[in-house]
Amino acid sequence: MPSHPDFETEQAYLTGVLAFLKDSHGEIARNKADMDERVAYSLKHYNSDNAEQFTELTYNLHYQESFNRKLAETRYALNKPYFARVDFTPDEAERTDRGKSRCYIGKMTLMRGLEILITDWRAPVSSLYYKGRIGRASYECPDGVISGEITLKRQYAIEKGRLNGVTDIDITANDSFLQAALGANKDNRLKDIVTTIQAEQNRVIRAPLFTPLIVQGAAGGGKTTIALHRIAYLLYAYEKQLTPRQVMIIAPNRFFLSYISEVLPELGVERVLQSTFDDFCAGCIGLNMKKWRIKPSVETIAAAPPEQDNAMRAARLKSGLAFIKFIKRYCRFIEKRAYPKDDFILEGYELFTSEALTDLFLREYARLPVAKRAAEIHKHLSTALRKEKPLILQSVEAEYDRRRETLKLRMEDGPERRALIIRLLNERDERLARVRNKSKTVIKTYMKAYKVADALTLYESLYADAKLFKALARGLYTDEECELLISRGRLNFAARVLETEDLPPLMLARMLLHGLEDETGLKHIVIDEAQDFSIFQFAVLKRAAPEASFSILGDLHQGIYAYKSAADWDEARRVIFPGASIFLTLEQSYRTTVEIMDAANAVISRLYAAGETPAVPLAKPVIRHGSMPDRREFESLAEAARAISKKITAHMENGCQTIAVICKSVWECKQLQKLLPEAALNLITGKEEEYAGGLSLLPVYLAKGLEFDAVIIADASAYSAEALDIKLLYIAMTRALHELTIFSVN
Repeated sequence: MPSHPDFETEQAYLTGVLAFLKDSHGEIARNKADMDERVAYSLKHYNSDNAEQFTELTYNLHYQESFNRKLAETRYALNKPYFARVDFTPDEAERTDRGKSRCYIGKMTLMRGLEILITDWRAPVSSLYYKGRIGRASYECPDGVISGEITLKRQYAIEKGRLNGVTDIDITANDSFLQAALGANKDNRLKDIVTTIQAEQNRVIRAPLFTPLIVQGAAGGGKTTIALHRIAYLLYAYEKQLTPRQVMIIAPNRFFLSYISEVLPELGVERVLQSTFDDFCAGCIGLNMKKWRIKPSVETIAAAPPEQDNAMRAARLKSGLAFIKFIKRYCRFIEKRAYPKDDFILEGYELFTSEALTDLFLREYARLPVAKRAAEIHKHLSTALRKEKPLILQSVEAEYDRRRETLKLRMEDGPERRALIIRLLNERDERLARVRNKSKTVIKTYMKAYKVADALTLYESLYADAKLFKALARGLYTDEECELLISRGRLNFAARVLETEDLPPLMLARMLLHGLEDETGLKHIVIDEAQDFSIFQFAVLKRAAPEASFSILGDLHQGIYAYKSAADWDEARRVIFPGASIFLTLEQSYRTTVEIMDAANAVISRLYAAGETPAVPLAKPVIRHGSMPDRREFESLAEAARAISKKITAHMENGCQTIAVICKSVWECKQLQKLLPEAALNLITGKEEEYAGGLSLLPVYLAKGLEFDAVIIADASAYSAEALDIKLLYIAMTRALHELTIFSVN
């Protein structure tokens, strides 16, 4: 029996909550079963012409989804209904009926009548648990700032509905719950951290929605997990302004999305958009993935110079503000050739002058993409034609009436006059017919001059025309830089390959010339691993979702695309998010032991060996100790492979659930795999849709954001003293939760 003096009281409260939860769960299950039957019947007998039936089905589907969500929440709560408690007495308690507040904090709100049995961790009052200490504290809510006194903070160890322990605490950092969570072994999915959110993490999660948020977070600071908890919080706190389909998280690759896939559902959030930057752009552009391959420029990291140097130089040139100006120049060039220079005429009648149409196209509708301007011009032409066509027909008839009357006045009635009048009337009828017939096609024929090729075709044409490329690049790039860009572009197009750095210019061209087929409707975008984003990538996302706010999380120490991304966050704050923005720093690292983090910090400090000022602070590990990193040298990769095999066996015997062997490149991974035929290693190359966990063999650039119980760096001698290699080695080292082995060859 646990020794806490309030254990029996707490046990009684838990028993009461569980009893009410069981009743609630049963009632929800019955309501869900009833609603499932209604929906099934409605779908079976659905009549699309019946508006009332459509409305009823829409409502029933909404309630069905609500019941599914509540059922999942109560099912989880029956296992662990809450994890903490905070007692708070507002200053106004004695003068109002507010009284002392005792909040049991869990993943959902549970009410019995007017009594709150469980308070959602996202509720304003719950922030007291995460940020407050015993004593004076305050929190913000719709009523304003509530100040008062925290008299108790308590944590509960509850598993399978059983109370195993009660602990009174002051702050959440470095407590036994956190230590237990950090010391646990890792499986193949990221988990939620609602029970152990720290004060600095809580500030990020609860930052305001409408102000751009940039977070510089240390390796192991929980950036990805915080990003997901922030989404859950925003959807709770701004439920009237935000729906899950209006929120998108952008992750580095598809299998990383698999790695984080369970967190949001665990937090009660479904249907949030999850994508990579490449996939988002490809969808917006309408890229045929059967015909084109998107190749990350990072694939060239392991290539030998000069290929590596040329690829990185080209990527850098295509990623900055200069290339944004270059693409805008090209789009203006296309724009000036995208409209006719002739008057709009029907059978000799001028309906619109070319000057008037040019003014509409270049000035009146300048805010619109070129293709959408053409649609507006089409409306003007249609309106003019609809209005003028009857007048033209009347004018033609009036003209021939006058000519007929003139004939009558000038000639005596007789066969000759009658023949001339008949000929005149036939001519009139033919002309009226031409007006009527041409009016059906005149707009379509005229509008052909407004036709603009798709962005991909125009982008390819740009590289094919070296003279035009250099003319547009004047003042932005040297001739030598133009030649580099043109040669790489032509090679890629010949191979039907696009590099990641080609997607922002394609997106910008698509938006400027055609617009997006469907408005994104996004109101909030979360970017994880944002240190590897170029200023061009930020710019196109902002343009694609102009109404959206942003949460941007990254670590400059892990910026392996530094050749194309910024050395600090200042450019993004100044250019993309001018004005007010929130910048927060997470220095604490919760992933690795002190021994591993000290070793990793020693590596990353080499960036500043020449006396440069560190761009961001070094990570500060939570006080959790473990074994020193194991370092060994071998004469050959085959010898290292035998040691790796033995190390994997030892880690598995010690209970490690996730083990990663990390190489510098995919090529090195494949070489090592041949030497480890007996090991059931999952080779990760970046093309995978799912992250399997267990034993993984992967290149370091795909390890970003992941964490493993044990990490084995296959050959540290592959990393030079160059800045990029220093960051890659730092990333590899900071993936380890408990055990780090560093092997090197020669």
